[in-house]
Amino acid sequence: MNRIALHAAALALVLGFASAAQAASDDTTLVYQGANGRFTVDIRPGEVRIDDASDQWQLYEQNEATIFSVNPADRTYTRLDKSVAGNIRSRVDSLRAQVENKVQQLPENQRATARAALIQSMPALDSSEHKVGLDRTGQTDTVAGVNCSVVQVVRDGKPAESLCVASAEDLDISEKSFDSVQAMFTLMQTMLAGTGFEAAGLPYLSLSGMPLRFTDTNTGEKRQLTRISHDTIPESHFTIPDSYIETSITIDGG
Repeated sequence: MNRIALHAAALALVLGFASAAQAASDDTTLVYQGANGRFTVDIRPGEVRIDDASDQWQLYEQNEATIFSVNPADRTYTRLDKSVAGNIRSRVDSLRAQVENKVQQLPENQRATARAALIQSMPALDSSEHKVGLDRTGQTDTVAGVNCSVVQVVRDGKPAESLCVASAEDLDISEKSFDSVQAMFTLMQTMLAGTGFEAAGLPYLSLSGMPLRFTDTNTGEKRQLTRISHDTIPESHFTIPDSYIETSITIDGG
């Protein structure tokens, strides 16, 4: 083999390894363990699948801007997109009006207590504004061999969840895959606005990474990463079977 051919072969080999490394990082599986069991997040460009300890799983499809909730037990799924979220907000507004009308029929000295009890049982009734912020403590830790930064979530001025957050780079998640994760968080934030649940979740868009450890400050419940994999995930894992039937999301007004 002449020198030019040798250099070309070497270059092809290097580029081949680089392409393989990029492809491996495009597929990422994060496995968490908590008191309620295992929690798995599978990521690849354009798609995110989340499995928790329940029988159902969630699928985000970026090209459809949709989150599907899949129930294998009865072979059904529901879809949540901006259109469906708009219908939910309208239903929530109507439900709030109905409940407030009932509350106003109570003696004045009982209304505040009744309203608080109803909001406690059905957070969607809460139309008040809540502030959710982050306290970046400057502390660091290591979870499953990955460095992470300790962040305290602050809700209405009070400490809530404690997180240890790692960058996509430290987790070897490709830029395209992490863009899909961020797009999913953006969609969730947009769809939850006005439903009463927008302040209940974590401020994922402000984290600039993925939580490796989650600790509920009030209950002490903890969930943390136990394993990272970049093995290729089969297409079927992100596919809802054709035999499954789509059902509608409903809100019970009680």
